[in-house]
Amino acid sequence: MSIGAAADYVGVSVETLRAWQRRYGVGASAVTPGGHRRYTFDDLVRLRTVRDLVEAGESTAVAVRTVQGPRRAPVVPEPDVSAARKLAAVCMELDGHAARHLVGALLAAEGVVRTWETLVRPAFTTLERLPLPAARTVGAEHLLSHVVLGTLGARVGREPRDRSAVVLACAPAEQHELPMAVLAAALAERAVRGTLLGSRTPAATLLAAAGMPGSTRIVLYAHLPVDDPEGAIRMLPDPAAVIAAGPAWDAVPLDAAVRVCNDVASCLAAIGTG
Repeated sequence: MSIGAAADYVGVSVETLRAWQRRYGVGASAVTPGGHRRYTFDDLVRLRTVRDLVEAGESTAVAVRTVQGPRRAPVVPEPDVSAARKLAAVCMELDGHAARHLVGALLAAEGVVRTWETLVRPAFTTLERLPLPAARTVGAEHLLSHVVLGTLGARVGREPRDRSAVVLACAPAEQHELPMAVLAAALAERAVRGTLLGSRTPAATLLAAAGMPGSTRIVLYAHLPVDDPEGAIRMLPDPAAVIAAGPAWDAVPLDAAVRVCNDVASCLAAIGTG
């Protein structure tokens, strides 16, 4: 069913359906070959329940959580330890050609998420745990980062389904942008437009991006502790549209509407594309 017909059935406006999809991730679950969203019968049942709960006095966020129920944690692929050790070894030898071959071959065969979770992340862990001075391992870690960024940058995803975009940013003091680059590539595979703002995104830039037409989600990544973490989220206009990604948020008390995730698969699920 089209959005217009769904709005008539549910008893709300088209703009309300779009807002629920954008802010809370509840709405159309089917997509036509041309990239247009379509509402299934189950979608319509959920949306009418949301409408009824809101009319009964519940907040939209609570109503949506009620109809969605508990979500299963996304399954993260098991790492290939031998392949990860081989990738770490060639990076220690500063062999960029071999590293690009290993990453590129798995990327072409298995896609972004599996390459990141089963090969690249375990390779970084291997390098971090080597009983060697940092002077020996830093170069290998930098090489691996550049290989991954270059390999992902050369990979072209499918044409995005619409103009709306997920904004991917790092906290103002966060330099680790690689996980957000990986997430951007995973979104491109799924025909979702991702706008990558990179490391150390200024607070004013993030606020401006959140207010741009078509910004459906804000993923804010932090690996290192964040100065005034609650303030970094509170400044954004819609907590329900914010996904706090990375280990720095684990112990931070955040608005209940903010979703927290710590791996690419969880972020994709929170965005609604997992």
